[in-house]
Amino acid sequence: MSRNFIANSGVACAGLLASLLWGGCRADVSAAADYPRTVPVLEAGAAVSFGSGLYVQEKENPVHLADFRFYEVHPGDAFLFGAKGYLYQLAFYNEDINPDYIHTYCYSPEESWASYTKNLGTLGWRGGNRRFTGHGWARLVVRRLDGKPVGAEDKAFVEQHCCFARRDVPYEEQPCFAGEIADTAAKVNALRSGDTLVFALLTDNHYVINGHWEDTAHNMQAVGRASPFDALIHLGDFTDGMTPLAITKEYFARQYADMQRLGVPLYLVLGNHDSNYFRSNPQSLSAGEQSRLYLQHELPYYYADFADKRLRVLFLYSFDHTQDGQNKRYGFPLEEVDWVRQTLAATPADYKVLVCCHVPLLASMHFWSTEIRNSGAMIQVLEDFNADGRLLAFVHGHVHSDMVDTSSLSFPVVAIGCAKIEDEQEHKVPGSVTYSRAVGDVTQELWDVLVVNTRTGRLDFVRFGAGEDRSIGREQ
Repeated sequence: MSRNFIANSGVACAGLLASLLWGGCRADVSAAADYPRTVPVLEAGAAVSFGSGLYVQEKENPVHLADFRFYEVHPGDAFLFGAKGYLYQLAFYNEDINPDYIHTYCYSPEESWASYTKNLGTLGWRGGNRRFTGHGWARLVVRRLDGKPVGAEDKAFVEQHCCFARRDVPYEEQPCFAGEIADTAAKVNALRSGDTLVFALLTDNHYVINGHWEDTAHNMQAVGRASPFDALIHLGDFTDGMTPLAITKEYFARQYADMQRLGVPLYLVLGNHDSNYFRSNPQSLSAGEQSRLYLQHELPYYYADFADKRLRVLFLYSFDHTQDGQNKRYGFPLEEVDWVRQTLAATPADYKVLVCCHVPLLASMHFWSTEIRNSGAMIQVLEDFNADGRLLAFVHGHVHSDMVDTSSLSFPVVAIGCAKIEDEQEHKVPGSVTYSRAVGDVTQELWDVLVVNTRTGRLDFVRFGAGEDRSIGREQ
């Protein structure tokens, strides 16, 4: 399965001396001479652990330079190194996936599902160029030939004299998804009418190296070509939120570019991991910083109108990592509750409303806390508005399972399972459903096409991948 992550794609190897890079290894790497170049972004005082393959900081006597990034390589690609007075090693990672990441509540500490081959060693230091003969990921670590400490000047010099030369390998379509693409598009086309809006709907894809985001993006695009979407709605958690902020931004940018290829408006919601706080990450994001990065808004909540179909969709903010304790982190600030009240009061009388969020509205649908902060106030606002039945549903992600509550409130609360391939059962509430998932099978995928009939108020969730289609409401 082709994985095509390229960090800093298209950056030229500034100051690279061809005579140094090609000399002595021309036969090995000449085929890569015209491949796009990627310059590593090194940090002085960082290394890659020989034992674990993890990125580590040298607190004392910093003698290494390393790059956190995993560079995907294919046969024929090359690493070009002409930094005289320095030696390097490349840690290699293959496509094997630790099943714990899929079947248990387990996050990779560096958001990589590629497996370290344990190839680093004290005798592995070298200079010159290197040609790759297989597919995988490479990570760079460098030291001075004389063993002296490194600093900013070393970083700048080595970055000027090394790069990866890699092909742009096109995505390879996976035959296992062809039938699901055709079936999903046919179902959506059968539901489509002059009263409907069609949304690609997904949540919790938690991008990782050696994951399956590329499959998800391709499959959404294929369904969208056969049955066009009006927009895409993403309910949050684009990454695990554990990497340095620069890496998190790169991973999100990759996903955003793929979603843009749908050619429709994108409506995104902030998830709890999108604050980049997970596992005490020191490079966390404030609500405003998240809003500007992911949403291109100043506030973390907003709405969109689909005037021709008389629908207003609210996109809410539901997690604040700066609050103390689980019962306060999950929930809604009071100023957002007031904003929802004012927004609904100003909604035209002939509009219906759909609410999209990451965290559930009901604590009974949430394993991780016994309360949802200010949910009572939010529920009262939504119930008051729904006196005439115009609130279609509250749709959310986060819980990594499917569930529908139609009994607690005057409107349904709908949970969407996670797009990430995960089927752990332990951290789930009674009544929710988590489906078995398998790599290389149609169950690897999980996302919906949501068909909203704004005349009848019917919602059809057409499932792509693991799970079942769901319908809420009925024809009138």
